Amino acid sequence: MRGALLLLAASFLLPVSAGAQTSREERLRAFLQTAFADARAEWAETTYVSAFADLNGDGRDEALVSLYSGLFCGSGGCALYIYTPAGGTWREVAEITIVNAPVRLLASRHRGWRDLAVHVRGGGALPSDARLAFDGRTYASNPSLAPRLRGRVPGRVLISDNAEGRPLF
Repeated sequence: MRGALLLLAASFLLPVSAGAQTSREERLRAFLQTAFADARAEWAETTYVSAFADLNGDGRDEALVSLYSGLFCGSGGCALYIYTPAGGTWREVAEITIVNAPVRLLASRHRGWRDLAVHVRGGGALPSDARLAFDGRTYASNPSLAPRLRGRVPGRVLISDNAEGRPLF
């Protein structure tokens, strides 16, 4: 009987947590549509991939957002934005150019924030993975100048190289 009650209770909790996840993603999309409203007319085909992870250890997830269109991408890669929760909205922590997936969350930290690994290629850069460390204010904006990682890159993949983008507008 007790097992049946636990199973019944769990079935009621699952839709709520799935709804909360969808709500968070919808709130982020609405924020991005406002933040990049100027791009809507010329770059209506813009897509994005997002991931959530607690980068600064405060118990609240930051949002990592890769944007894909001619406005946000070039021969070296695309833009990656990092946002931290700020009240009921988001505050930009970093705008990182020429990023290629995968984007990984590393175990190491700098100034209280988790390091990230991104793939660098194209635009004349030698293909490699770079470590992005927080400097107390932001992450480096150009990963082609960041320290290289050698060998197999550890860490949890946040944005994979085969992630399907969602329409921004």
